[in-house]
Amino acid sequence: MSKLPVIHIQNFEGPLDLLLHLIRSQSIDIYDIPIVAITDQYMRALRDMQDHQLDVAGDYFVMAATLMKMKAKLLLPTPETVTEEPEEESLEEMQAHLVAQLVEYQRFKAASHWFKGQETTRQQYYTRPEMAVPATVRLGQLPAGIQVSALRSALTGLVNRQRQAEKPLQLISTDRYTVKAQIKKIRGRLKTAQVSVSFGQFFWSNPDS
Repeated sequence: MSKLPVIHIQNFEGPLDLLLHLIRSQSIDIYDIPIVAITDQYMRALRDMQDHQLDVAGDYFVMAATLMKMKAKLLLPTPETVTEEPEEESLEEMQAHLVAQLVEYQRFKAASHWFKGQETTRQQYYTRPEMAVPATVRLGQLPAGIQVSALRSALTGLVNRQRQAEKPLQLISTDRYTVKAQIKKIRGRLKTAQVSVSFGQFFWSNPDS
């Protein structure tokens, strides 16, 4: 016969929290709960809470009644006589409903722990207060036709531009042409030109010509 676990009295957040604590402390598969054993452990935990004069909410007793009903269905033989009373949930249906409640509660509890961790992490940062707009800056309304999506796209483009990798370093070679040599060539062309020459032609023409 397995020994009942030692229940450390603490502030549980509800009957599902207490039940989930009992299941985890016994390394029980949440989809295969031993109803008899877990009911006895749950009732023992309630008695311990009452012995310590803790304020036990009514929800705990509702869960206790549900577990006791499931235990009775499991242990007592099923009557063969057919009655005209409305059908109540079968043991399998009650187990499936209890498992669904525990799984959903477990998911919400994990989410609350994640949010608590996010809150703890955020408390380590300090947000700079909003800066006052300088008096020299003129505030105005956006021109008609500008949508929020356009502003969002512009902001995204600026952020991506900041994330771009820096360009690799390039070696700068010595210029092939000197100012003195180019002046000499321009004067030579002006002397030999048969027609007028525009200033722009000196930039687009071949410097070596």
